[in-house]
Amino acid sequence: TRMKFVRFKGEGRPAYGIVEGNQVRQISGSPFRAYQVTGEKHSLSSVKLLAPCRPSKVLAMALNYKSHLGAQEAPKKPEPFLKGPQTIVGPGDTILLPVGEEKVEEEAELVVVIGKRCRKVSKADALNYVLGYTCGNDVSARTWQRDDKQWWRAKSSDTFAPIGPYIVTDLDGSKLQILARINGKEVQRCNTSDLLYDIPTTISFISQVMTLEPGDLIFTGTAGKPAQLSHGDTVEVEIQGIGVLSNQVKADR
Repeated sequence: TRMKFVRFKGEGRPAYGIVEGNQVRQISGSPFRAYQVTGEKHSLSSVKLLAPCRPSKVLAMALNYKSHLGAQEAPKKPEPFLKGPQTIVGPGDTILLPVGEEKVEEEAELVVVIGKRCRKVSKADALNYVLGYTCGNDVSARTWQRDDKQWWRAKSSDTFAPIGPYIVTDLDGSKLQILARINGKEVQRCNTSDLLYDIPTTISFISQVMTLEPGDLIFTGTAGKPAQLSHGDTVEVEIQGIGVLSNQVKADR
């Protein structure tokens, strides 16, 4: 059965819950291990939704849609890179544009949420390690990405990985439509059926050398030509079957 997990803050400390209609049913513990549904219910509108998990690491795929390659050749193998865990923010949180970088762009992506410890898995078995999927925005500072030897700040500046609003289970990640909008205007539209390296291939490739832990994330790549973010913008990532991730953009002072 399809479940929609959220991490939220109500009256007390952050908790996980399951969304049913416009209600959140609180669970004990987290969706990454055995949990019970508690008797506590909250209306969805009365709680603050947080980033739906807290990963120990975040991987993101470079050049994983043909439409994003431009003049570059398609990679001969999956090309993941790392984003720091401090990049993670949740729905409604602010993306900060770093001082000294003129060109920051959104990248709307389907994000894989790992559900159990995953090491040296085969392609055939890879999806058994997935809890579900969420929306992600692989925010990217283009001048730094072009000029620095490493992508540490281009991809890992604080707030550069909004995720949410939900983790949705039992979705077919191989054919989901992804949209991005800035201030209501559509700036990206693609489908995960166009991924150069599909999700099982990517998980298997990464897990040969890097153990993935429950809650770790894989951003699957972006398509086409992403759009620039400016102070005051609202950027949305919408993925079929998951929902809309919305964030405000502000200049960091």
